[in-house]
Amino acid sequence: MTKLSIPGKLFLAGEYAITSPGHTAILAATSMGLTIDISTATTTSSVRSNIIPTPWHFDIAKPIQIGADAWRYVQAAIKIVQDYQAFQCQPITTQVQLTIHSTLNGPMGKLGLGSSAAVVVGIVSALNVHYALNLSLLTRFKLAGLAHYFVQKNGSLGDIAASTFGGVISFNSPDLSQLVDLDQPWINPAVIDQPWPNLQITPLAWPAQWRILLGATHESADTKTALQNLTLSSSFLTASQKCVAESIAAITASDYPTFAKALQRNQSLLQATLPAGYVTPKLAQLLANLGNHAGKISGAGYGDNGFAVVMDDAATLITNWQAAGLMTIPMTIFPENEVNHE
Repeated sequence: MTKLSIPGKLFLAGEYAITSPGHTAILAATSMGLTIDISTATTTSSVRSNIIPTPWHFDIAKPIQIGADAWRYVQAAIKIVQDYQAFQCQPITTQVQLTIHSTLNGPMGKLGLGSSAAVVVGIVSALNVHYALNLSLLTRFKLAGLAHYFVQKNGSLGDIAASTFGGVISFNSPDLSQLVDLDQPWINPAVIDQPWPNLQITPLAWPAQWRILLGATHESADTKTALQNLTLSSSFLTASQKCVAESIAAITASDYPTFAKALQRNQSLLQATLPAGYVTPKLAQLLANLGNHAGKISGAGYGDNGFAVVMDDAATLITNWQAAGLMTIPMTIFPENEVNHE
């Protein structure tokens, strides 16, 4: 049996703009994620999870049908690997048993750390290791990204990149408009080996003394709904790029004051652009209590979480966040370019 550890993700800057191809976001891979056990099965294949009560049984030697149930992300991830390997004339046929254990749901609900993205990355990575496919990180990112994109029907794939590459990354979103037609019943696996316009993934050296503190609201955000009927102006996109560039330069230089100001400008830009519901009452308290700490809302807003980057024990911040009903969780950054397996 092989056990893999797959990280979650946390957006640090560049949200919403990243949904426009060619724009940039900063993401951190978090050690709070999930594990996947994979082994050879004696009869049919199966997947079990601590989140989904009923196992899914299937024949890996036959085409996978993607349903509308809780297993749809797993089904899409297995199907894309199946199809890509068949396209490479190296089909996978040996039955497997997979077990997923996620820590991305806390006792009070979702933490907003990218559970579906981690699942598809984990399935692709597990199949890669088990069948000794020797897929590169970029190919695994593309496989997981297409599986997730097909099921969700939108998204930048930044969460997929963070969970695949680890560490802290700068991510430029690809333009998939000429490669993927979501009106078609499935994806052509040939696009995996084609160049993806605008895609760029760059590791960033995160300062050792900077620690990330998560403030979780336990209010689930719906990214798909948040993006509906939202038009982003060219001035917003330009301003977001400037905030992200300043943040990247500050990270590279270990310049905490500049980083804090860049995040604050990005947060102000998002609040000036998005509907009022973007900042929920709990998220308003998260922002109000940041003080001099660098931090902002992470991801789509409308719930989920925010974060602070701290260099002290942040005792006052933690107390104030907890008094506002936020769960505070110290985050550890998952190692760069590494998907651990035993």
